[in-house]
Amino acid sequence: MVRRHLEDLPTFSLPTGYAVRGFQVGDAATWTRLVQAADLHQAVTADRHREVFGEDLETLRQRQLFLTAPGGEAVGTATAWYGSDGWERDWGRVHWVAIRPDHQGRGLSKPLLQAVLEQLRQLGHRRAYLITETVRWAALRLYLRFGFEPELRRAEDRSVWTDLLRAGLPVALPDCGSGRVR
Repeated sequence: MVRRHLEDLPTFSLPTGYAVRGFQVGDAATWTRLVQAADLHQAVTADRHREVFGEDLETLRQRQLFLTAPGGEAVGTATAWYGSDGWERDWGRVHWVAIRPDHQGRGLSKPLLQAVLEQLRQLGHRRAYLITETVRWAALRLYLRFGFEPELRRAEDRSVWTDLLRAGLPVALPDCGSGRVR
């Protein structure tokens, strides 16, 4: 999914006592615990953080955010990563958004996503993309609400999004002109 600009971001306030902070030493283990608790669709090992994000503490401090509950315990995370997978440098990546299940449903994902998009903008990115799975309906709805739209690169992309539309996900598919999918 893509957001073609980082202007006019929706704004949401965190509930009282919650805050967003940057990565601190030791947060690789915190990230792992959060993602393991929140992600029901894939196994996340203790080494995954290092594999995906490396070990450059300054980069992590700038790009990896943690949502804290009253009392300071981390209960969510999202990363304002840089483009990869063939994306141009001005594209930033919203990467690994996760909120611990016992804190889901409290209106936390919107301000966390807002914070990560704002961080991408502050880091010089002009656009954002993300990769997710079709089983993550709550996430898909959130991303659509924030102005992300499907990126149709292959014929099967259009088919998947058409199926989601038929199943009730409110999404408008981009016009690819003359039946071609980019």
